This record gives sequence, C-alpha cells and structure tokens, in this order.
Amino acid sequence: MSDTPPSISGPLACGLRDVAAELVGAEVVERALDRLSGELRTRYQTATAVEWMPIDVMEEAFSAIAAELGTDVASLHERVATVSIERTFRTVWRMLLRLTTDKALVSRTPSVFARSYNRGRLVAEIPRPGRGEITLLDWPNVPAWPQRATRIGIATVLRLAGRNDVRVDFAPTATGARYVATWR
Repeated sequence: MSDTPPSISGPLACGLRDVAAELVGAEVVERALDRLSGELRTRYQTATAVEWMPIDVMEEAFSAIAAELGTDVASLHERVATVSIERTFRTVWRMLLRLTTDKALVSRTPSVFARSYNRGRLVAEIPRPGRGEITLLDWPNVPAWPQRATRIGIATVLRLAGRNDVRVDFAPTATGARYVATWR
C-alpha cells in the first residue's frame, strides 16, 4: 500500500466543493471552514483537478459545513453528490443513459470507481433483471465517505437512466463493502 492516504480524484473533489458552496452559500462554507485547522482549510480550498484529495480532508470539511447548517455529514454529502452527478450527466448524456442497458450501466461501475478513488476495486454483476450486486474489494476498513459516495453514485445514475423505484443498500465487509441495487 502506498504512503498516499485514501483519496478521491481531484475532479471529483473540486466538483463536490463547488456544488457545496453553491447549494449552501459561500458565507456558510467560509464560517464552517473557520472551524478547521489552517492546513486542512487551505488543502480543501486549494484543491485542483490534477491531484488526489485525501478523503479525511473532504470528510472534515463537509462535517464542518454540516455542523454550520445544523445537519449531519451524510445528509449533506447525499445532497451535494446527487447534484454533482446530475450535472455530470446533462443533456445528451442523460438521454444516452436512458438508452443504455442495465448490464452496461452496472458493468461500468468498476471503471468509474477506479477513476474516483486511489484504493479498492469494484466487481459488478446483474444476477437477474432489476438487481445489481456490486462488491468493493481490497479496501478493508473502508471509510464512511467512499461507502456512502458509492451508494449515492449507483443510485443516482440508475435514476438518471430512467430506472424506477431505485434502491441501493450496502453493508461493510471484511474486504470493503457489498451493495445491492434494485430497480424496475
């Protein structure tokens, strides 16, 4: 394992940071970031798309923003990540998603995850129509952030692709996590 801490991609981190500021307001974010150490605050504020962002930095910054709003980090993360993913799949991409098969959607999950995190790997399958099983491997003691983000990402993409009644449940495992997505 490298000396690099568990991290998310720079483009993902920057997108989440920007959407958070837009949704809750720059003033709220600034007040929240004042709660953080100078080093952590600077790292969050100066992230670029060409580097990896430690998950701990994102978790701490979002926790401070959530506290400023009087909510919990999971709820804030859900709201921000959903909007960020929706913006990624605007216009033509959203239409193309609707034409994509369930198998193609679920089978691309591992490649998206590999570009998003510097740890772990996903294995995905559809054992029957309307059910996807996705397993996160090679990341024992995976932090809450990527567990939550993976669930949010799977659910949001399936919903954007026009699947109805989407539900994604997950449970930590010894090697990472297991996700079960259902839809009709």
